[in-house]
Parts: sequence; C-alpha cells; structure tokens
Amino acid sequence: MNLKVTNTFLKTATAFYDDGYRQIVSMGGSRSSKSYSILQMLMLELTRQNNLKITVWRDTKVTCRATVLEDFEKIIAFDSVIQSKFKQNKQNGSFTYIPTNSRIIFEGADNIGKVLGSSQHISFFNEITEFSKEVYLQITQRTSGKVICDYNPSKDFFLEKYRLDDRTKFIHSDFRDNAYCPKNIIEQLLSYEPWETGSYEVIDSEIYYKGKTLSETNKPPINVKNVKKGTASVYMWLVYGLGIGSEKPNRIYKGWKLISNNEFEALPYESYFGVDFGAKNPTAIVEIKHDGDGTFYIKELLYTPLTNIEGSLQSVIQRDVKQIKKLSSILVCDSAKEMYITILREAGYNAVKALKGNNTVSPGISQVQACNICFVGSENINKEYINYSWKVDRYNKSTDEPEKKDDHLMDAIRYCLTYLIRNLGIEV
Repeated sequence: MNLKVTNTFLKTATAFYDDGYRQIVSMGGSRSSKSYSILQMLMLELTRQNNLKITVWRDTKVTCRATVLEDFEKIIAFDSVIQSKFKQNKQNGSFTYIPTNSRIIFEGADNIGKVLGSSQHISFFNEITEFSKEVYLQITQRTSGKVICDYNPSKDFFLEKYRLDDRTKFIHSDFRDNAYCPKNIIEQLLSYEPWETGSYEVIDSEIYYKGKTLSETNKPPINVKNVKKGTASVYMWLVYGLGIGSEKPNRIYKGWKLISNNEFEALPYESYFGVDFGAKNPTAIVEIKHDGDGTFYIKELLYTPLTNIEGSLQSVIQRDVKQIKKLSSILVCDSAKEMYITILREAGYNAVKALKGNNTVSPGISQVQACNICFVGSENINKEYINYSWKVDRYNKSTDEPEKKDDHLMDAIRYCLTYLIRNLGIEV
C-alpha cells in the first residue's frame, strides 16, 4: 500500500493497538500531522475489519465534510488500487470499503438527532475543544470500541482531566515528528524557540531544565539568535512549536464554562442580543440569557462578513437568526456603525446603541470579567475566547488595551452584557 507515514502515525498506531487503552488523545503543535495520521490509521482499519463502522465528528457537518472528509479523500487517492475499492456516498458523507463492507461516516455534532441516535465501533473527534463535555459523553457512550480525539494544546479544557484515567493514552507530537513538514514552516516554528536549543528537555508536557520544571529561578539560557531577531516567544513555542498547552499570559477572559446547545435552548430565560457589525470583518451576533442570579449564558448566532451576505442585513437576520423577534427583542449594537442601526430600526427591530468610547472598553471588559459565564462552544467563539488578549508594551508587559484581532464575538458579548448590567440593574 502506497502510504507515507510520519512518526506521529507510528505513535498513534502503537497506542491504538494496545488493548489497555480505550481512548487515544493526540495533542500537539502545528504541522505535526495529528489528524492526517489518525485518518490514515482509520483507513487501514476499514481494509482489515469486516462490517466496521467508524464515525468522524466535528462541531458541524459542513465543517467536517469541508476539512476532515477532504483529507480522507487525499489519503485514499495515494493508492489507486485502494481508491478503486472505496465507494463514496456524497449525500450522507460516507465511504464504504467494498471488500470488507466497512464504512466511515463524517458527521457534525450540530445534528443532535445523529448524536443521540448514532452508534459505532470507533469514534474520532477532530478538534475536540469544539465540543461540550455532554455531547462528547453522549457519543462515547454509544461507541463500543475505541475513542480517538485530537486537539491543539489548551490547559483550559475538560479532556485534560483524563490524564488521570488509566485507559486514556495521551500522545504528544510536534512538527519534528513529521518528516514531510515544509522547510519554510520548520524555519518559522524554530524561530519561536526562546531558549537555547538542547539546553532543556520535554517530559510529559512539561519543560525541565537541570532536572527541575521551569520557574523564575530555574530557566534555560536564552536563544540569543531568536531574541535578537525579536521572534522568540514562550507562548508561540510551547503551543505551536512543542505542542504543549500554555495559557497566554495576557489573556483577558478565563473560567468560562462550556455547555451544550440543548442546555442553552432549555433555559427558560428571556433572550437579549449583542451585535458587532463588520463589512470585510465578520458581523457577529450573540444570544445572551441571564438567570437572575449572576450567571449569563451565551450562544453564537452569526459570524459572517456583510460582504459575503446575500441580501440585506435585515433580511439575513430574518432568514438566518430567527431567534430575534421584531419589536420585542433587544439588539445591543456597535454604536460606531449608526447606519446599520438605522437600517435595523427602520426594518422594525429594537436596535439600541452600546455604550462605546475611548474610556468604555477597559471598564466594560472588567464588568464581563466579573460575570459568571457559560457558553455554547463553536469554532469561532472558542478561538476568540482563548486568544482575546491585552496588548503588550515594548517590555512585554500587558497594557489596559485589548488587541484588535479576532474580537468580534467578544465585542458583541461586551456590548450586550454592559447594557444589561447598566440598564436592567443586574448585579454581578
């Protein structure tokens, strides 16, 4: 069989075929071939076992078929003989290996009927950080065999607790485990290394120098070349280079709790909406509920640049964001875009201006930080929540001004929460 495999593949396969492990978690840095290696291994399983059913999961079916399914197509295309024995059903997103009658199905957790009704021999969660723990458990309890997960490093995630589970094997990999990683990418990743190469070691996701974990008084010598170039970064090296979870030191929000869409929809509280307008950048809309006792619940509803939207803003809301009702729903909007607010008002929506100005962002963030927040996970909100950070000065110290990058949902959340706290007398 014409397969090119990496060291990450060998690590994954070794753990997979160890009967002592029920769950394999592949965690690593950029270009370590985590997902690709898992799909290669699953393809081999389809060819060697009869009547096997494998389900591959992403947060949405659309994302799953646009990313993971396309990778699987590339894998079977490496060998024309193997490829000829696979039959694809594009309608249900599946491939069947005809000699064994085994199949792999690419699904999304946004279809709750599939989550609750599906049973399989093997489940693969691609980018598991996009799933709530409830959805993860619903799927795993319907999986009779192995469970496989992959994700980029993050300390703030429920799966980290499974490191204490004897039947879960964590695999760590980085770009050096992938012999096919392009040279230019290798050079960029190496430019992040903040310490002298070879002066420290990585053991079980921890950095050790002189036999001890890193501390203020126990640090390896600096990487002089990278420091002089200004490319050295502890965070970038740990996360994207070594594939170790590391929290950005200037991160703004922490401690939010992940909930499922079902949990959110079942909440019997009034809904409010935050809107951050964008033309080239995404227009972000969030739905927010408050339980009357200090907890806010948040769900992403829209994340699309207006230039990508077919039809007017008001028609898109009417068509795609049906949770918003004319007249009765309060939309707290980006006050810098008065034209859009006027358009929504003329269309019959109760659009109000958010408090905004030079001296409102930092106090608004402080109010959000004081709130107890639960949110429905999605690719966009997960990314913004983890990466939303304070700017740093030339001494690498945090300022009181947030970075203006990938903050559209975070802004929409702040607009709505600060409005509710100020105008409805909600205490946090």
